[in-house]
Amino acid sequence: MKSKILILLLILFVSFSLNALIEPNVMKPLLEKLIFNSVSILVGLSIAVVGIFLSSINTVYLSIYRLTKSKKKKNSFSDNEISVIKSKLTELVDELKENSMFSLYTFLIVIVLFFIKEVDFPYLKWFIESDLFTKEFAFNLIILTGNFLIFWSIIDSMKVVFKISKAFELVKEK
Repeated sequence: MKSKILILLLILFVSFSLNALIEPNVMKPLLEKLIFNSVSILVGLSIAVVGIFLSSINTVYLSIYRLTKSKKKKNSFSDNEISVIKSKLTELVDELKENSMFSLYTFLIVIVLFFIKEVDFPYLKWFIESDLFTKEFAFNLIILTGNFLIFWSIIDSMKVVFKISKAFELVKEK
């Protein structure tokens, strides 16, 4: 949990720094390219990886089911170890699901914010009087932070996928 908070703070710091150091007229095309090229491809890849990997997860669950039902053979895992594997595997699958859904929803929010930032609402005025923290700066900060969080979510998903691939070693991590 501490590492996730530290990563969030680092992402906020990097987003704020980049946004403060890069001119707004340069930031706009960079965000367009970042969102519509790399992030959209990575979110699609993340969803594809989850879809493809679900069949492998089902195979692992089937193997666990066979281990619990085959009492004729000498099991290499005890019932307690199998239940530990099942619970840890379920936790990893849930984390993978959360990462994928987070990436997708954050991507949708980033796209909506990207378009809202360009709309000039006639009766709404930016409430902060500052040369640095303008409306455009605030939207760019949120969009950059969202993009970096998507990147981190995808990295975390890849870590989870590799942990799931070693499902029967989960007993050793008690």
